[in-house]
Amino acid sequence: MHALKIFEKYIPYLLPFLLIFFRGLADLTVLLIGIIFLYRSYKDSNWLWANEKWFKFSLIFVLYLLIINSSLSINPKDSIFYAITFLRWPIFALALYFWIFKSDDAINKFIVSLTAVLFFIIFDVWYQFISGEDILGYQKYSPERLTGPLRNNPVVGIFMTKYLYIVLTSLIILNVFNKKSLRTISFISLILLGFISVLISGERMSFILFTSSIFIVIAGMGRSNIERIYILLITIFLLLGSLAIIHITYPLVFERAINSVVYKLQNFTDSDYGMVFRTAYHVWLQNPLFGGGLHQFKELPSLYGINIWEGAKIFHPHNHPLSLLAETGIIGLVLFYTVIIQIFKQALSPVINKKEWFRLALLFNLLYVCFFPFMTHFSFQHNWMNATNWLIVGFVLAIAKKYE
Repeated sequence: MHALKIFEKYIPYLLPFLLIFFRGLADLTVLLIGIIFLYRSYKDSNWLWANEKWFKFSLIFVLYLLIINSSLSINPKDSIFYAITFLRWPIFALALYFWIFKSDDAINKFIVSLTAVLFFIIFDVWYQFISGEDILGYQKYSPERLTGPLRNNPVVGIFMTKYLYIVLTSLIILNVFNKKSLRTISFISLILLGFISVLISGERMSFILFTSSIFIVIAGMGRSNIERIYILLITIFLLLGSLAIIHITYPLVFERAINSVVYKLQNFTDSDYGMVFRTAYHVWLQNPLFGGGLHQFKELPSLYGINIWEGAKIFHPHNHPLSLLAETGIIGLVLFYTVIIQIFKQALSPVINKKEWFRLALLFNLLYVCFFPFMTHFSFQHNWMNATNWLIVGFVLAIAKKYE
């Protein structure tokens, strides 16, 4: 038990390092925390966490996958494996909520560590942007895509997006700044820093997600509509000004972040994402209720004779709702998003009851950047991104608990 106490003391400091820099280490960390949490629950005969409504719905989702979806899958053994391993995500979030983030001290340790990691990543991204390689010697992924300290993984933008909003939320909710003016200045400064940093990373969807989140957070700011409009206008002026500077000094960055996005949206049906989405849609139509089997999408288009993107091998639909529809059917989609809706409800209800609208916007936004349904992103089974998403779930639930 002494070793467990040491683990509890230092794991909040270590979580940002363990979950960001190495994909395999992130998955191992999630698994280890989940196993230790289940062991503690067994030793203490404490299973109160199992009564969480959203967790019960996640069990229903997994049972559906095991009993019905897997039996109809084109590869039942593989689908069963991924159905069982899905459980590590809600258990990880519960471990953070009920155990790791139970005290204010643990949350503070996590925030301090996360802030240090976030600013290191931002500095490293800028260093790579200017010099062509980061301080560890990692080269740019391409002239328009950066990786920062993540070696050859051009996903640094989504990490900056999610972790910057965690830091921003923590500064406000934990009342780091007592003066309202300091709070507003810190908010605008972090938003501007994140906006430009995600922009230069070359990740278009992360940039869209980060930008849309700005307006969600501002919607809860201020004590009056006039004050909100004032903050909104200042923020928009600074963001447009930074875009103008980027357009003049780094036109290729502006081209990818703005012009190419506009072009892709205007011609979405014939774009790469459009063809992937249409493929997923037609795959879903082959088995609309139950899907073709969890984690089986890469085989389904050829099995059904669907060849919208000729010559391309599509491994996943790059969108969670479409992935769930194609692989688990409408039933799987409804069950999964029932879990997510229950998480939103549990996390936000205490803040709504207190009428803390700014804090409501901040907590809502953290869940939004994890589960925004229209985002084009990683596969539903992507371990690295899921580790971050369910970390945020556990963190948001722990913060919301303070308001009950």
